[in-house]
Amino acid sequence: MNVMRIFLHRALVATTSLFIFLPVCAALAAPSQAPTPINDLNGTWVNVDPHASEFSRLVIEGTTIHPYAACQPRPCDWGEVEARIYGASVRSPIPIAMTATVDNHFDQVVITLLLEADGRLRIDSFTHFTDGSRRADYHSSGYLVRADVRSDH
Repeated sequence: MNVMRIFLHRALVATTSLFIFLPVCAALAAPSQAPTPINDLNGTWVNVDPHASEFSRLVIEGTTIHPYAACQPRPCDWGEVEARIYGASVRSPIPIAMTATVDNHFDQVVITLLLEADGRLRIDSFTHFTDGSRRADYHSSGYLVRADVRSDH
């Protein structure tokens, strides 16, 4: 009789543990969703500083970015580049950031974009020269707003 009670007690503990443990394991093993492009990032963005020395404009469409460098007399078209989209966490499907690498044949520029809480898009670029010119690699940053927000575009 005592053996039977010990057996039933252990069976109850094991069963209860499974009911607690399995949902936790399933939640941990659930595949995270990759961020998907949504209209929060899509569109034409312009630099808040019309005299910026790096980027004057950026167009985002899905996972593609199209940067325009601040050249004179008109912006330099860097072409369309595939970007990687990031959410706020491993479980967040809402995109808030993007990265892309542009190869300009004399330098490689890593561009990072981060949607700020105030609706501005922070743009950081990391330029690495590949042409043997011995110029120093450098970083720049700035802010973009939607084209329809800045009044002097």
